[in-house]
Amino acid sequence: MAFIFRLPDIGEGLEEAEIVEWFVAIGDEVLRDQPLVEVLTDKASSELPSPVAGTVLLLGADEGTRLQVGEVLIEIDDGSTAPKVASEPLSTQTSPTKSQPPTPLPEVAPLTARPKAAPATRRLALDLGVDLTTMIGTGPGGRITVNDVHAAAPASTSTGGLSNDDSTASDGLGQAAAGRHALRGIRGVVARNMTQAWTEIPHIHTMDEVDASLLIDFRDRIRDMDRSGATRVSVLVVAAVATARALRRFPVVNGHVDGHPGDAMVIPEHIHLGIATATKRGLVVPVVHHADTLDLFTMADRISSVVGAARSDDLSAADLSGATFTITNYGSLGGRFATPIIPPGQGAILGLGAVAERPVAIDGEVVARPTLPMVLGADHRLIDGDLAEAFRRAVADDLAEPLHLLIGS
Repeated sequence: MAFIFRLPDIGEGLEEAEIVEWFVAIGDEVLRDQPLVEVLTDKASSELPSPVAGTVLLLGADEGTRLQVGEVLIEIDDGSTAPKVASEPLSTQTSPTKSQPPTPLPEVAPLTARPKAAPATRRLALDLGVDLTTMIGTGPGGRITVNDVHAAAPASTSTGGLSNDDSTASDGLGQAAAGRHALRGIRGVVARNMTQAWTEIPHIHTMDEVDASLLIDFRDRIRDMDRSGATRVSVLVVAAVATARALRRFPVVNGHVDGHPGDAMVIPEHIHLGIATATKRGLVVPVVHHADTLDLFTMADRISSVVGAARSDDLSAADLSGATFTITNYGSLGGRFATPIIPPGQGAILGLGAVAERPVAIDGEVVARPTLPMVLGADHRLIDGDLAEAFRRAVADDLAEPLHLLIGS
């Protein structure tokens, strides 16, 4: 009889997921806990393991299809005499429900505990001939990262501590064959989120250009310091610390409007910064949690970690959840000004342009000085022009004189 495995709620409170890749086909023999499929929610991709051993009878949807929680994902003939259904949240070690006794399993070799690694990391390990079960990961909770795989790979196949993913995300940028293409994967997530944000949030934008002379000098001096995180300090890192400081001062900017068209204002207890990151799969926004508790050097380490994980496709759902405010650094791509879109569930976004020498009036004379363009996008249901200007000015003042960030409020 068929064991019917329905798409479970995988713990993110979301109602649907996209089938990214099937690891099995109809007729395949599978073991209990063997990965069956990679699914993508609006948070992250996850692998779902088989709750039973048996033969695959049916795949519930094609790759690229979005299923609702509770819809049939796969049917497996597990040798039992009565049909069974599973739709509970699964871990790599699935427990039987209280209403059913455990199903006797066929005689199979014992399975090694499944190592923690993202689907892309598993594919890379397969390509490089690396056995993940022999490794101890350096990521959070022992998670195996892309760099771990490269470090363990034979010298002839590995590029060392940094993979080719260290190249810019613009490789192949804007390339697609003529014709109609479904919006799938990360691009589909971005499309849905941006449509929601643009149609539901009335945006206002305020922009300015900050004299970055002291900021650049500050960054360069910090990088020369002999302490952890110093070499990772960047304009983005300094801006993140300044933003967290301004959000403590103006907590409404850290809030968001709840309900449609807007029934309540929600002010979060904590400050969690989303860092918009361009990757080869598309735009993702990993989160630096409790950003207001981090000093400059810890912030540098955290941003480096989450951005690196994003570009290596090694983010967990927790890494992508909970942002209360987002920073987008399009200046890293050479842009000067933009009007960024506020992510759903937030009230504002800060955009940073490229630092470059530009003409500035100083004491009645026009001179060349490095300047940092910045734009604040705000939800006008929550934030009026006076608050938007006050917040942007608070961030700008700390960027113009970054010593403020070392001496406290």
